[in-house]
Amino acid sequence: MKAKKMIVPVMAAAALMSTALAGCAGKEESSGATTQPTQAASSQTAAPKGEPTSIKAMTILFGNPPATENNKALEDMEKRGNVKLNITFVPSEAYKDKLSVAISAGDSYDLLLLDGGKDDKFTNLVKMGAFHDLTPYLENTKNLSLIQEEVWNNTKVQGKAYGIPRPRGLYGGGDGNFLIRKDWLDKYNLPLPTTLDELTNALTVFKEKDPAGGGKTIPMSIMGVDAVGGPGPFAGTNPLLFAFGGPNIWKLDNGKAVRDFQTPEYKSYLDWLKDTWSKGLIDKDSPVLKNQQQVRNKFLAGVLGVFSGNASDLGETNLDKLKQVDPNAEIAIIDSIEGAGGKKGVAVIGGYYGLWAIPSSVPKDKVQKIVDFLDFTASEDNYVFSKIGVPGLHGTEFKDGVAVQTEEQKKQYDLDKPSQFVLQNKVDPYIYATSKIPAILQVQKASLDAISKIGISNPFLSYNSQAAAKNPDSYKKMNAVMTKYVIGETQWSEVQKEIDAWTNGLGAQITKDLLDQYNEDHK
Repeated sequence: MKAKKMIVPVMAAAALMSTALAGCAGKEESSGATTQPTQAASSQTAAPKGEPTSIKAMTILFGNPPATENNKALEDMEKRGNVKLNITFVPSEAYKDKLSVAISAGDSYDLLLLDGGKDDKFTNLVKMGAFHDLTPYLENTKNLSLIQEEVWNNTKVQGKAYGIPRPRGLYGGGDGNFLIRKDWLDKYNLPLPTTLDELTNALTVFKEKDPAGGGKTIPMSIMGVDAVGGPGPFAGTNPLLFAFGGPNIWKLDNGKAVRDFQTPEYKSYLDWLKDTWSKGLIDKDSPVLKNQQQVRNKFLAGVLGVFSGNASDLGETNLDKLKQVDPNAEIAIIDSIEGAGGKKGVAVIGGYYGLWAIPSSVPKDKVQKIVDFLDFTASEDNYVFSKIGVPGLHGTEFKDGVAVQTEEQKKQYDLDKPSQFVLQNKVDPYIYATSKIPAILQVQKASLDAISKIGISNPFLSYNSQAAAKNPDSYKKMNAVMTKYVIGETQWSEVQKEIDAWTNGLGAQITKDLLDQYNEDHK
């Protein structure tokens, strides 16, 4: 076998939590059975015979890259998969630019991760013939065929699969839950909030009692909506909106498309934010916080009481960092927040993160081999490999959903990062249950089970509006006036004016674009 190569751009790695989306590997747990090292090595899916297939791929990187020299995890994956991998790991903050260059080059890669999924850019590229139609190559796959039909439907273009989704949970991604300082609740004999009233009371107590000390306590922090380009003043607040009965971005009302901010429930949600802000319960920095990691960093600094995240945030990585500033710190997860009349929910999301696409410049006789390799990596065996790597070197066994490792094995695992070479993770509803501590893992899974029963769908999730794509700043004025309303600098009449302007202007075309596509698929 010729010398292999991994390309790692010399750029600062993103300061993002590896627990949220750790590279390319799935973060899920299987049936809980013990997998011995010998089993993990001997029961692997048989690799294709013949000469190894050379695959040049580009993928997004969160955290530090794998070791580039003498990486035994890479060697093992290549041997078992009968491939020769040339993987470019690009830090997340530079990925969009690097991806654009790679797509423009046309023949640079065999396999590209489209991190935006089925967005307008991907759809337009498909229509321009940039990628192979993978539909016929997927027919005999074993593991890729397990991806839920809903996920495939969320990614297909004109009924065909031009990308292979990397499955994630349909529930619990992004801001699926709130995380809260349990030790602060215990200190003041407060219950874990499950209702809006209980949450408001907990935030009020945090404000009054100042558990962080020195006046540094921030009861709750959320991020500015500019981070995601939406219409409202803040992002990461779905649990609150759903507590007021708001929709998941869009809803259908007797065949009519209704946007969330067009509903009376949305005003009730903004009024709660406005009242909470006026009492000093929301971080004053929130309007300018650009991503969830900035909010999370405040939590890990020991000054924040509540922030939105998901079950993966409950893991020991966050807890260990928090305990460095407060040894008594404990974290609890709030499954959902219930409003009047029992209203609550969690967004049903796309069920995937990124699409693996094969450029049309790749020879057709190679396409099946690439698809087969992705199918191979999505096996149960490679899920175990993502957790313990090469048996004996990176881990000892996989027991009760947790990797058993010595300290030396942990160090080698962190260096070689076996999970990065499992390009396609297996389907699992517990993908956000990431802890290596059984007790925490059990809580994470229980939370994911709980929210799976209260999912709220967006009927237009898999559709894109050309009018919206051509007007990326269409919500800018609405965002600004809603922010002013929440922080007490304007009246509701000004917000309503912007909503009406959108509804009677660009919004009418956006609504038509989405509804036409929906009706076409639901004849």
